[in-house]
Amino acid sequence: MSEETLNGFTAEASRPARAMSRWKASAIHLSISLSIGTVVLLSMLLVWFPQPYLQAAGAVHLFLVLLGVDVVLGPMITLIIFNTKKKHLKLDLAVIGAVQVAALVYGLNVMVQARPAYVVFVVDRFELVLASDIAPEELAKASATEFAHLPIAGPKLVWADMPSDPKERERILFSAVDGGADLEDFPQHYVRYEDRRARARDKAQPLAKLKELNPAKSALIDAAVKASGLAESQIAWLPMRAKKEDMAVLLNANTGDVLSVVPVAPW
Repeated sequence: MSEETLNGFTAEASRPARAMSRWKASAIHLSISLSIGTVVLLSMLLVWFPQPYLQAAGAVHLFLVLLGVDVVLGPMITLIIFNTKKKHLKLDLAVIGAVQVAALVYGLNVMVQARPAYVVFVVDRFELVLASDIAPEELAKASATEFAHLPIAGPKLVWADMPSDPKERERILFSAVDGGADLEDFPQHYVRYEDRRARARDKAQPLAKLKELNPAKSALIDAAVKASGLAESQIAWLPMRAKKEDMAVLLNANTGDVLSVVPVAPW
């Protein structure tokens, strides 16, 4: 057997071993990515985007991109480049890991900005306000300490009072007309929802109307009623306007307390 034939045979025989090593390395990378990704993404869903706010805020696409980059892309690159004969294999893997961590940090920062910060009652409806909707200079003007910092653990329920100062009212009006911030985006005008909930109750509509607007989703509404523990006659609702998908807020018809947010059309 010639040396050339022997070398060819040896190369052929070694291919399955290299392939197995590549797949195994990718599987290990995938398991690590899944473990980290599961913790991070579940925390995000449970804390920043409790249902149905991920859908309402329009962050589903961002969530899927983050999931794809940090759980799928890294192991795929490992599968492609892994070769035990590479001289700088450890460096290559370290670079992949560093890029993956950087992508995760960047993605988390984007999600932090896109997270729902407040559900604000304004005039006759609720408005879902994202963290990115509130300018830092407006946040600094908050009169109450509890509104001086954006909440982290899910959106906080508040009430926005139209200011009595004509100049401030004019500022808000012109800002809204120009497509900028509206009343719900100015924390200096927030008050505790509990202090105004009776007014929200007076604005609420009967549940029968919500079912008329959503004949195909009556089962979803019935499930929310059952989960509240109240009779249907004790529940009313108001619309919630959101970035991506408007929804309905169920209220206790007697007290004005918010019971839940239901992903059904409020208009």
